[in-house]
Amino acid sequence: MLFQSILVAALALLPFAARAAVWDVTVGGTAGLVYTPPYVNAAVNDTVHFTFNAKNHTVTQSSFEAPCTPLLGGVNTGFGNPVDPTATSGFPTFDIIVKDTEPIWIHCEQTGHCPMGMVFAINPPPTGNTFAAFLAKALALAPPTTKKIKRSASYWYQNGTPMRRRASESAATPL
Repeated sequence: MLFQSILVAALALLPFAARAAVWDVTVGGTAGLVYTPPYVNAAVNDTVHFTFNAKNHTVTQSSFEAPCTPLLGGVNTGFGNPVDPTATSGFPTFDIIVKDTEPIWIHCEQTGHCPMGMVFAINPPPTGNTFAAFLAKALALAPPTTKKIKRSASYWYQNGTPMRRRASESAATPL
């Protein structure tokens, strides 16, 4: 009888011990063009719960090698989740249930978002193909831009190079 009571008590506690975690991830929002947090270390059967904030973002699976290219047959929410910038509740959500502990690499497909760093990972390795390396690969895909840090009649910066226009010249030259 005592054994039976202990067995029943142990079985009653089993669902609590095996309960999977839910990882909340914010897509966009006040933090900008990012997933918050940028990655999670999830166990098998955990749920990664994405909440889409203002504008129109995606959760699109990619690979470490090509961070801003959709993975054929991978997870892809598409652009069906536009959110009014003035919305404060009722945000659309999307869940991924983790099936193994292999890395899952994610990016936003909205034009320009991935190369601006809008990437995410589930179970990125702590060494080698890390989240930081994945993020760096995405940022490296950004097109060159003209950064005008300071502009006056005599100089400014273009693509990180100080430029100067002399009164006697019709074109700008590097300093």
